[in-house]
Amino acid sequence: MGATETVDMFLELINDDRREKAVELLSENAVLGISVPGSDERTNLRGRDKVGGWFTRAGDGFRIFTNDSRNMGASYIADVTVMRPGVPPMNVEANFRVENGEIVALFLQPN
Repeated sequence: MGATETVDMFLELINDDRREKAVELLSENAVLGISVPGSDERTNLRGRDKVGGWFTRAGDGFRIFTNDSRNMGASYIADVTVMRPGVPPMNVEANFRVENGEIVALFLQPN
């Protein structure tokens, strides 16, 4: 499975509230980097349990919708809208790195 198919499946599982299945698409050594809006700070999580935990704890109604994307081989870069109940939608750039059908890195930064 290539980068596009892997990321599409990941987002579909997230949006269908099947986050535990989505986590299975993460590499054992996955990295998640999240840039803090309006700041130079960034949070980094390492390992499937920590990265997957960020998604599984997101709560009911958490959704990620792709607005525009480009496949760059092993990288998949997308402008996405992240939605959570009670919080204004956030537009971010999501940069996925995929190897052998597993997401090895994901970096989120505000647009």
